[in-house]
Amino acid sequence: MTDSTWLNRDHQLVPGKELFRSERSFHLLAYTASHSQLLMRSVGRPDEPGEPETTIDLLFKPVTVVKIRDNHRGLAIRCATEAESAQVKAEHASVSFDRDDHVFVLESQGESDYVVAMAVGWTEGVLGHTQQSFFSHVDPGRPIWPSLPLDGVDPGLTIASTRDLVEALSAEESVTIRRERHRFVHVVMTRVIRPDGPAVTGAGVFLTRADAENALAAITARSVDCWIEELPIAV
Repeated sequence: MTDSTWLNRDHQLVPGKELFRSERSFHLLAYTASHSQLLMRSVGRPDEPGEPETTIDLLFKPVTVVKIRDNHRGLAIRCATEAESAQVKAEHASVSFDRDDHVFVLESQGESDYVVAMAVGWTEGVLGHTQQSFFSHVDPGRPIWPSLPLDGVDPGLTIASTRDLVEALSAEESVTIRRERHRFVHVVMTRVIRPDGPAVTGAGVFLTRADAENALAAITARSVDCWIEELPIAV
């Protein structure tokens, strides 16, 4: 079971109102230029033996200005007062703020940071071992496993090494290991026109682009419609 909250309305974001408080530690997990999303995470140990650990994913979007550290030991988030909001915006005179931009104050260990964004939300629950975040979803237009915590440009920071991939393939099966990194494999796809309609299938999976292109050339020579797709393999 997961608990989710999403706040983006004026009546929810009253100046000075506290929105969130937790004694857990939070770290900066991801930022993407797509929709200017900033994601923070906390992983909490279970209170009772045998209980699963829970994850809190905290998301700001779209983000205009950020002043934040990489780790908060205990975290409270509140809407800035009108005076605080005016001061933050005055410190960034070159930025064109939208009417719906809100200044969120992040307080931890007696110090304050802030994020200027239109909305903030969080989800707490048990995160699946192949699930990158509660805010990472399958795109209906390209239904593949989401290999990143947020949609957007992949900076390559979660690309596993070849050695990591070999170790993952040779290791004994474990359902408890977090699959936070990946490598791309190259799948040769084919489309064959049959009497009952086109049939699309995978003809082979290759670790390198060169091998996939060699296979593609061999299949193409047989006048079959084929192409290469890149898919992430969880490590």
